[in-house]
Amino acid sequence: MKFLSFSLTDAGLKRKNNEDALIDMPGTGLFAVADGMGGEQYGEVASETAVTAVKEHVKQNRAVMDAYSMSDSQDNRNQVLNMLADALRAANTKVHREAEKMKLGGKMGTTLTVLLAVENTGFMVHAGDSRLYLIRGSEISQLSTDHTVANDYKKQYGESGEPFDERFNGILTKAIGIQEYVEPEKLTFTIAPNDRFLLCSDGLYNALGGVPETVLSMLCSRDHEIENEDGFLSGAASRLLDVTYENGAKDNVTILLVSSFSLDEEEVTGTKELIRKYDAVRKIELFKNLDYKELLTVMERTEIRTYNRFDVISRIETDDKELFIILEGKVSSLKGSKHIKTFREGDHIGEVAFLTEEKPQFNLFVDRPSTFLVIKRSVFSKLVLDNPALGVKLLWQLATVLARQTNSSIGLIKDE
Repeated sequence: MKFLSFSLTDAGLKRKNNEDALIDMPGTGLFAVADGMGGEQYGEVASETAVTAVKEHVKQNRAVMDAYSMSDSQDNRNQVLNMLADALRAANTKVHREAEKMKLGGKMGTTLTVLLAVENTGFMVHAGDSRLYLIRGSEISQLSTDHTVANDYKKQYGESGEPFDERFNGILTKAIGIQEYVEPEKLTFTIAPNDRFLLCSDGLYNALGGVPETVLSMLCSRDHEIENEDGFLSGAASRLLDVTYENGAKDNVTILLVSSFSLDEEEVTGTKELIRKYDAVRKIELFKNLDYKELLTVMERTEIRTYNRFDVISRIETDDKELFIILEGKVSSLKGSKHIKTFREGDHIGEVAFLTEEKPQFNLFVDRPSTFLVIKRSVFSKLVLDNPALGVKLLWQLATVLARQTNSSIGLIKDE
């Protein structure tokens, strides 16, 4: 995968200094935005110190990225993500120490959102309220989480009809340099050809007031050849800056646009097929309430597996029980020679063994070559622990689907 990018940063109309900093290294696949805070020129010191630390750490650990390029094993993928998380932690340590030298402990810091692209895999680490967006097809999805008091409140208690006190909107619950240690938000995901990414400081999205339809259409536009993509990126970034000025440009604004492309036909075909499966998964009942970032998190922890006709899934012995979700194909449930039920695309099977570890009471025969999304019990349990909000969504939806299946089964029994 290859990457094109365009970036700009501007002080805006109200601020004397520009406390934002960025990394724009398409050759390395490294991109970042940092929004410094602390007043005077301290925010500038914090943001510049942070991005410099990230660049140095990634450069020193280039071998980890090279290993993943040669072998995209899960272990190598974890090594890259952990390396990038360590880069953010190193940035935190350097900013924190710099603040202590200047006797500004707890008063100088920065947000930091980092995207590292290696082959067709994206790695994100993040702290604060700068943002990373994925622009795929006609959709724009925020991949980073705003680490603010207001957003944490909404995550814990849900949306409220009462307006949240605006004084808390800009108060960060996580940032670089404020405390001696920070644990970054982390995410890995597959990058497809023609994906675009927008990294930005809050000076952009606050001025936009969300993502207006005109901006959405512009960022998703494909009305040009790939040879002109660099011109598109620069034009789009300039237009975004114009919009912030039209809306007052009250804060520093940093815009970094990245575009992916590939000339390898096999890579293009493979990633397009994977994205098609993502779209299929989004329609499944179990995942219908997940946003795109949550779906990416689930997909990164699952396995896509194909079985042939006449394979008996229920007889496959594994130490770790598995839940099967049919992406394509057809499976029949039989007890002895009696046909009980047919499962099709979107249905999931094996949930009793998955939840209780009891042996299934029925045989599950594959009627035709079928593709499944497979979730291991141990992986699901870790997902629930690592991301309780996502875990609650999945468990609640799974309980809902099982309840409907129970009602359906009772109806069949009564009919008989």
